[in-house]
Amino acid sequence: MNNGLQMFLVRLVSKERNYFSIGKDNSNNLSVIVHSDTLFSAICNNFRKLFGKSELERFLDVINPSDEDKKSFLNISSGFHFIDIYKDEKLADTIYFVPKPLIRFPFMAESQEYLDQNPKIFKKIDFISLEVANKLRENKKISFSQYHIIGGKYLVDNEDLNKLGLIKFLSLLIKPDLRLEKIERIIRNKISVYEILNEQKVRINRKTQESEPFTWPKLKLCVSQYYINEDKRINYKLVPGYYFICEISYLDEELSNKVKTSITLIMDEGIGGRRSLGCGLVDDVELVELDDTFPFSKLLNSEADGWFMNLSLVYPRLEDLQNIEFFNIYGRSGYVYSVENNSARFNDVKFIEEGSLFKKKVRGKLIQVASADFVSKYHKVYKNGIGFYLNLGKLEVE
Repeated sequence: MNNGLQMFLVRLVSKERNYFSIGKDNSNNLSVIVHSDTLFSAICNNFRKLFGKSELERFLDVINPSDEDKKSFLNISSGFHFIDIYKDEKLADTIYFVPKPLIRFPFMAESQEYLDQNPKIFKKIDFISLEVANKLRENKKISFSQYHIIGGKYLVDNEDLNKLGLIKFLSLLIKPDLRLEKIERIIRNKISVYEILNEQKVRINRKTQESEPFTWPKLKLCVSQYYINEDKRINYKLVPGYYFICEISYLDEELSNKVKTSITLIMDEGIGGRRSLGCGLVDDVELVELDDTFPFSKLLNSEADGWFMNLSLVYPRLEDLQNIEFFNIYGRSGYVYSVENNSARFNDVKFIEEGSLFKKKVRGKLIQVASADFVSKYHKVYKNGIGFYLNLGKLEVE
């Protein structure tokens, strides 16, 4: 990319292996995204398996500079959903999603009228496509209707509807057509990005030695299929997966290659929990170099004035708080995942959640969360709170 940035998009391809268990969110439900600290932990654990403990410690020293050093040697976004669009079994397009920012959207007049009549529908949306985000950056009006929502939680643009073969249904906003409405409703009910499944299990009580039934949730990425009749029948298949973006502009070539190799190992090692039960495994890991030909490059590398939305968890310093405009807090607690010891709890920590709004980029920091006793016996444990941002331009923020 320009400005000397070395950035790549990592696609976790899930065609057959599509179950995940990635911890709990703020409402104690199963998380539907892979937070940046989880990705960081996976990369570091893979790094150690490949190159050893001492090399991992050297790597951590490099990417954890002093507060005076303004460089970020490793920036990782959280993992969000993408949808690969297949037309007649051939990959035709991809839609990438990011969190819905905490702003008032500049809707077109008819879209604002629809929103005023159906406010609960918009509140249920959690993600927007990069096409929608790019319109926000360009200060363009956003289209919104029931036809711009897929899977109940994803807002797409007209350009995305065209990729999905669903653009013709926008005519229903102008001229009702019962036959077309029925077709649209059937297709909409077929499209789903993910579902949460509760699986029944049995465990043995350690004290009573009696069996106890319990349930544990897991997320399944759903493949959707439908067809559109135009001049001829076109079969569509939508295959979702997770993606994240990684910037390693200031790492030397040796460490850059080791980071990429550690990321690729996710295909074999998996990510998140319940991996022994088949969760967190993927079919392939694709690393795509991002340059100025990427249609949304200005969202990623623009240094112009404007508002920034974080695509990662951020742990700000005290002096950074003045640059945070709208935000949610995300708490982390749990156990250390380590070769030496998996039974030690780490110190609770609070982050700025993805989708918050910043006046300018805040670097954030790595936080050491292990107890002093654990560190003295084994090693330090870091949570990643370094910021990764999307430039949303000069929004009118209320």
